[in-house]
Amino acid sequence: MDLQQPSKGSMEYHHSRRGKQLYRQLLRNASEGLSFSQDVMWEMGADGISYSKADFSWLFRATGRLAPDTKPKSRKKAGTKVSPCHIGPKAQEKENELVGVPLPVLPPLQTTHYSHNSLTTKEPFTIPNQQGGMLVCFQRTELRGASNVYSCLKKVPPDVREEYSRNSKWNEFVLKKLTKTTAQWIVSQKIPKQSQHKEGLQSLLKGQYGSASATDLVTDEPMREADFCGFYDAPRSSSEPKCLQSSKAETPLPVYYRIQGYVFSPVCTDEQGGSNQTANTVTVKHTETPKPPRLQNSLNPHAGKYVYYTKNDFEQELYSGIAKQVHQRDRRNEDRIILDNNSEYQKNLQELFPCGPEKWTHVTEAKMGRVEKGLRRWMDLPTKADYGTELGLRPPVYTGQTTEVAKQQVHYKLIPELSSLRYAVEEWRNAWKIKITWQSVTVEGLKKSLTDLHCHVRLAAIATCALGAVHRPQEELAASETALYGRGWEVEPVPPELQPLLLSALSDPVKRVQIAAAVCQYAMGASNPHAQDILRNVLHQDTSGMGADSWVAAQCLALEGEATQAVVERLLSQHFLSEAPADQDQAATLLSNISSKTTLVRSRLSEELNCGNWRTRVLACNTLSQLKCQINKDLSNKLSHLMWNDWSSVVRQAAAQALGRLNLGSDLHDELIVKLDEGPASRRVEALVLIGQLKIMTIKLLPAFLRCLVDDFVVVRKQACFTAASLMLKDEIIMEQLIDLMHNDTSCDVKVVAINALGKIGCLTPALEELLLWALHHEEEPRVRIAACEALKTLGVKGPELQLILQERFVLEPNPQVHRHIEAMLKSYGYSLEGDKGMVYRITDQVQQLCSKNIITEKVLLLEELTQLQQHQRRLLGQEGQPEASVMSALLQERFTALKHLSTRSLSASKDGQDKQIS
Repeated sequence: MDLQQPSKGSMEYHHSRRGKQLYRQLLRNASEGLSFSQDVMWEMGADGISYSKADFSWLFRATGRLAPDTKPKSRKKAGTKVSPCHIGPKAQEKENELVGVPLPVLPPLQTTHYSHNSLTTKEPFTIPNQQGGMLVCFQRTELRGASNVYSCLKKVPPDVREEYSRNSKWNEFVLKKLTKTTAQWIVSQKIPKQSQHKEGLQSLLKGQYGSASATDLVTDEPMREADFCGFYDAPRSSSEPKCLQSSKAETPLPVYYRIQGYVFSPVCTDEQGGSNQTANTVTVKHTETPKPPRLQNSLNPHAGKYVYYTKNDFEQELYSGIAKQVHQRDRRNEDRIILDNNSEYQKNLQELFPCGPEKWTHVTEAKMGRVEKGLRRWMDLPTKADYGTELGLRPPVYTGQTTEVAKQQVHYKLIPELSSLRYAVEEWRNAWKIKITWQSVTVEGLKKSLTDLHCHVRLAAIATCALGAVHRPQEELAASETALYGRGWEVEPVPPELQPLLLSALSDPVKRVQIAAAVCQYAMGASNPHAQDILRNVLHQDTSGMGADSWVAAQCLALEGEATQAVVERLLSQHFLSEAPADQDQAATLLSNISSKTTLVRSRLSEELNCGNWRTRVLACNTLSQLKCQINKDLSNKLSHLMWNDWSSVVRQAAAQALGRLNLGSDLHDELIVKLDEGPASRRVEALVLIGQLKIMTIKLLPAFLRCLVDDFVVVRKQACFTAASLMLKDEIIMEQLIDLMHNDTSCDVKVVAINALGKIGCLTPALEELLLWALHHEEEPRVRIAACEALKTLGVKGPELQLILQERFVLEPNPQVHRHIEAMLKSYGYSLEGDKGMVYRITDQVQQLCSKNIITEKVLLLEELTQLQQHQRRLLGQEGQPEASVMSALLQERFTALKHLSTRSLSASKDGQDKQIS
């Protein structure tokens, strides 16, 4: 019955529900007895096979590079193995005839051939001893086709066996025929402890190898009949001697590039060399350090248990009086104890929390000037210092001086044309965390790594080749060498033996290795269409726009001059989205280089001027100023609009600088003149700020600038002073205007800014010096006096007049801030802080006279008299007279004028009397 095509009756009922059910039932009944083979099930229905019945052995079948070597191997003849079954006495008697001397009865031997399954089994067998005991019981593992020791010992000549038996050297002879590890394993683990021969065999091994124990068993070579030659016979030379490893020098990459002054350690590879046949027969002598004497040995034995018992070496040396501790002045060795017999112990100190700065810096506490107080607690008794694990078998030098020598870097000139490519390769390696340095590799090592099985090894090797190619030194030859060779030595970017391997890596099955190979081709300066296609595919496949592979691909293609949309978009995304300044500079440089080939760069940067982020607008303005293409009128108008109307001062400055660098300075200059003459105060201030930022001042701008110095608005005059200071204008007219502002302006803020501008310009004149001294002495505003003090210090004014004024103001200055500035200036010039003591005494004397009882009484009486006069005038003049305060001031003024005349007359009279006395 054909199940694939239903019968005519079933087709009639196929569209009915009953027909469908009948069809499914017939199909189920017909397929109940069907079965498929295992290979069909594995290929067509692997998901239906249970794990218990599935065969996964194909996963472990090595294919490709992992496939085993299929070359036929020469096999030796299969030997026999010894089974633990006993053999009869006839075989033993036959063996006794071989030797000619009576031997103990051996158990029967049964010989069987090796099979494939018995190669991994362990079969014990025994060897007889002449003294009648069991010499050794050992096992052989994975020895394919080898004769056992027993069969070889049977073939020893009878005269040789008699000689060994007579000299009692049979055990020593047998042990020497075994390898060191096998003999140690047999004696230590397979000889019973109660055996009377074990102690003798252990002494033989200890005398031969220095130890009688072993922990593992290595696979030994099969013993041959030639191994059992005469005891005094010379060993025969083998047809296949074992070879040692010799070394062959390799070529470091810096040596290939001929970097002068590069010091490197010799790098060697191991190759087959001569043979060493005495390595396993060398007798090793072990010396043990004698233990220090115990207290029990030096004290009275009747003390018994009351004698302190310790196993610590430090306590034994210290308490037994063998050595004394030597004090160490160097605090760096505070965790060490040194005795006078050159013994050294390590203290087990408690860990310090929080840790000191020496944990994360190279500066010690002594250099930082910190004093450490207290001692750290011992957590355990001191132990012997282990130089092997601490310093590599090199004892420390306790000289109190650091012995570290700073490693000098080799300086050489790099190729300047490869700076952009060098940055691209370095950043790409850092992104993939490839830490191999090109100075530490060799040409032979790179060649081996390029053919390695693992993809990450090939990737690291290709990246190292690319880094070495971009860091190669610039070719320089002396004149004598140029005359000798006729031309410079040509060193290729990559060694010639590596170039075919790097070219074949473009077709590597791993995509990342292909990208590395393409980047390396660009680093070598040997780009090809295959490498270009790989990098273009990387650009198109990067959906995020910030991948490391696409970034290096865009840089390589842009350096070659490719200005496609993918390259431009990737450079712009890195320029505006990356926060690294180096990436922004690299992207701006590459965009500038390709801007002469396409207008896409200019258009995309113009769009970024409308961005809401002010940092993006600043980057766009700075990048536009570096373009090498023509700037249209729309872009210049946009920059001009940003220069005057943007809310950010940084954007306004960047737009103005961009207009200046794009050769649009004439329009900017005319617009500045218009703003200074006709604009409002805010526009004049903005124009003055732009003039200071752009550092421009022309003959046409100077009159408008001078008018700003005498403007009615304080903010305009202040900004004009700031602009003059930033431009360092030493013009005579500007200096006169600033001096006039300093001396006569009504605003103290303008005075301060004008004094600061004069100090920054640095043009000192006698008139300016005199005005500054006057401002320091007589200005009422403390800020003006402080600005004058700072300007005098900046201009370097010195002299006795300055000293006198500073000392006087130091005594009389009431403001603490001004007092502090004057004191600092006196100390910097080396002037005395005391000044003229006579003037201080005169002032003190005058104050005391004014505060005397008579003067105060006279003042009180005067005030009462003035009060009465005021009341009398008020009665005479009525209510419409002068106010009370004005009347009081007038009377006081009149009274003090009279007193002044009287004091003047008295002083003149006393002076005349002194003159008469002198005459």
